[in-house]
Amino acid sequence: MRQRILLLLLPLLAFASIGARRRAVDPPAPPTFNRDVARILQQRCQSCHRPGDIAPFSLLTYRDAAARAFEIKAMTTSRRMPPWKPAAGCGDFVQSRVMSDDEIRTIAQWVDAGAPQGKPEDLPPAIDLGSDWALGTPDLVLRMPKSFTPPSDRDEYRCFSLPVPSTTDLAASTIDFRPGDRATVHHIIPFIDRAGASAKLDKNGDGYSCFGGPGIDDLDLLGGWSPGARPTPLPSGTAVIVPGKSRIIMQVHYHPHFAQVAPDLTEIGIYLAKGEVKKALHYDVIWNRNFVIPAGAHDYRVDAELSPASDIHIVSIYPHMHLLGQKISVDAVMPDGAHQCLVDIPNYEFTWQGQYIYRNPIAIPKGAQLHLEAHFDNSDDNVMNPNSPPKTVRFGEASTDEMAVALVGYTIDNP
Repeated sequence: MRQRILLLLLPLLAFASIGARRRAVDPPAPPTFNRDVARILQQRCQSCHRPGDIAPFSLLTYRDAAARAFEIKAMTTSRRMPPWKPAAGCGDFVQSRVMSDDEIRTIAQWVDAGAPQGKPEDLPPAIDLGSDWALGTPDLVLRMPKSFTPPSDRDEYRCFSLPVPSTTDLAASTIDFRPGDRATVHHIIPFIDRAGASAKLDKNGDGYSCFGGPGIDDLDLLGGWSPGARPTPLPSGTAVIVPGKSRIIMQVHYHPHFAQVAPDLTEIGIYLAKGEVKKALHYDVIWNRNFVIPAGAHDYRVDAELSPASDIHIVSIYPHMHLLGQKISVDAVMPDGAHQCLVDIPNYEFTWQGQYIYRNPIAIPKGAQLHLEAHFDNSDDNVMNPNSPPKTVRFGEASTDEMAVALVGYTIDNP
């Protein structure tokens, strides 16, 4: 009797065993937008990919992302997006936009599964993007009093004198810039005019031509902007001091693109420090203005040096080149001969630049040397080369000239 029962049960046991094995190897459900991808986009992408910001399209909704699914996969798996140019192992910077391997894998699996939307209840709340400014509404906005339409066939450097509406000193922890016409604005450099002398040069708010510089001595840098730059707060307790009753000279470089140019109304947004300011931030420049890049040169190297006059801590660094730039790096050579890498951009792109702020400021003693190394491609192989056929290129302020520059933000140890 027992044998007969066992014979009857064996097929059932075998079927149960097969079912268990199937359940054990069933693949997990693919990622969905609502449960998985939306959170990645919120953290890594939406600060740029939103209406009115630097990215060419929005990624705020499922419809936005699904329409660009294959493009998103291609750009993230190749690590072209999110844009983060510093190489790993050289400088520890805050607000790194590097995607993790798991995040890249999740996006790829979501696209491969057909970009499913998922359950409505899995969608996280939309993040608060504040205003049209990346960090929310600034404490102070300085803007051109009227719009300016630059020429479309030549470079134009225009300086606008903007009064600081305060009788007391201001401590700026973050500076942001909002170009009115992003297609034409090549870069922005604001200067602190303590004496207010620029008011005489910009009498009616139309600005004044300032190719070669603002035309006023004894100016301090307030920062800088070029395409791709994102605002990053300075470390707590550190700020740029903007004197009360001063003026800001906003130098705007408009570059020609032989298209319909729009009236520009560029703005500077200033975020004030919330706590006690213990250290004032200053800026200096590492640059070489005496180089000549021969036509056809594939890898032309330019070097520059700067020696601090006192013990300092470097807070930020901002490498800058133009369209021929391929890679740029800055390192510190200490008095004892030791080297410390400060920043390394091995794949430079003009459209993605910015100021990089260190997680912990770098101590640089007096007697050290800051060394910049830049490489340029002035050949036909460079698709960004503005000249065809290539021409000899020198340092200069025009968009078809070149620069080998690093803007260094630092505090003085014993001011």
